[in-house]
Amino acid sequence: MKGKDWQDWQTRKTRRPRRIEQATSVELGFPIAWVLIGALSGLLVIGLIGLGVVNIVRKQAITPTPTAIPGLAPTQPIADATQAPAATPTIPPVVTLEPTPTPTLTPSPVPVAPTELTIGGYARVVNTGGNGVSVRAGPGTNNARISVAAEDSLVLLLDGPRQDENQEDYIWWFVRDEEEIEGWTVQEFLEPSLPPPDAE
Repeated sequence: MKGKDWQDWQTRKTRRPRRIEQATSVELGFPIAWVLIGALSGLLVIGLIGLGVVNIVRKQAITPTPTAIPGLAPTQPIADATQAPAATPTIPPVVTLEPTPTPTLTPSPVPVAPTELTIGGYARVVNTGGNGVSVRAGPGTNNARISVAAEDSLVLLLDGPRQDENQEDYIWWFVRDEEEIEGWTVQEFLEPSLPPPDAE
């Protein structure tokens, strides 16, 4: 080769070969955030497995039983401060309440008026035509009138029955009226009665 051809060949020979395009960045098949999450998850799983093994080993450890010393009362063993007590759920018992029986109301007995006059009982003044009955100093019409017990009033019977002093057909009772006056009055104007509500 001569002349110009040789120079061209030399020039070509000394030329730098074409640059190979270099990749400016390497693309990964998945983002780096997923790699970090996976690594943290793996560490967490390994840590949990380690804790489980430690707990199993602790539970299998034999706790020495202290020997009893003569003359001393046994005490409760001291719990290991490092071992947390196992939480056991307690289910409260179901309480069944007995139904409260409904009390049956017993009606109050209705007081019944007595049928005859008795000492310590009460009598109502009746059949006087609204005039009332005389209360006398003795069992006879010849005794002085002390008071008059009003119609429909109550008297307390203190003594009796007693025959009339004058041999008349009257039967007498010694009574105390509502004004606390005591004397004798005729039976035919008295009717057995219940005591007043405020009587003791």
